[in-house]
Amino acid sequence: MIELIGLSKHYDTVRAVDDVTLTIPTGTVTVIVGASGSGKSTLLRLVNGLVTPTSGHVEINGRDTRKIPSHDLRRRIGYAIQDHGLFPHWTAARNIATVPDLLGWPKARVKQRVQELMTLLQLDPAVIGARYPHQLSGGQAQRVGVARALAAEPELLLMDEPFGALDPAIRAQAQSDLKALQVRLGTTVLLITHDMAEAIFLADHIAVMRAGRIEQYGTPADILARPANSFVSGLVAVADRPFRYLSLFSVADFVEDGPADGPPIPADATLSEALARMIWSGQDTLPVAGMADHCIRRHSLIGVAGPPRSGAVR
Repeated sequence: MIELIGLSKHYDTVRAVDDVTLTIPTGTVTVIVGASGSGKSTLLRLVNGLVTPTSGHVEINGRDTRKIPSHDLRRRIGYAIQDHGLFPHWTAARNIATVPDLLGWPKARVKQRVQELMTLLQLDPAVIGARYPHQLSGGQAQRVGVARALAAEPELLLMDEPFGALDPAIRAQAQSDLKALQVRLGTTVLLITHDMAEAIFLADHIAVMRAGRIEQYGTPADILARPANSFVSGLVAVADRPFRYLSLFSVADFVEDGPADGPPIPADATLSEALARMIWSGQDTLPVAGMADHCIRRHSLIGVAGPPRSGAVR
């Protein structure tokens, strides 16, 4: 468990981070979302010790990070940034091996870890490992950056706008890759974005930040259905909110008995994907792949999306 306790950073009269208290459960993805200048990146640097707090502190599994030697703290916290920050004159494999090499891991263990992570991230070690950053696509470079951040088996992975420089198609795939990787490894992730759609897709919990403070902290469903104030509500357009809410559920959770015509939709597709396909095709039902005589019905999806329950957004 990662705990931020009364964390603040002041620069003269500017309160970049102002008394933030936050608990990040082990093995979950917490996303901090907010506009530029809200204090998100400063908060991340406070967590990994790159910035010294004015007050407050961070604890990892009950241990105050101020009492952890800096080299040990670096091992326990991985860090991935928007432009991936790869060393240009080192190969992809050597970039990934950076922290294990600094920690003095045996060469055989380093090589095994590099190959393991490259394989997990769909990077062929025999092909991509020998390439230099300028020879990589944007998506490949981003995945190498994530692999480097994970190389020393950190307890916490910090990610500062990791997909911001990618084009939309590659960005969507990178988000899906990260989600699958996090589930497989069980790594605790603290990620920054200004994109609420990205936050909703990736997060177990979302912290909405403004002017150095946390406006609301909760699950994506809580943020969508019960925003704490008009600022939080304004991060998702009213017209988009039902579709974002539907994206939190999978088709498999809402199948019903009954046949349907047309190409089947995967059981792990989101309800928003199912509704979009129905609207596009003009169908009221869709068959579900691998589930004979079962379908997803349009009226069921509309029931999930609205009307809102008491206390929900209207």
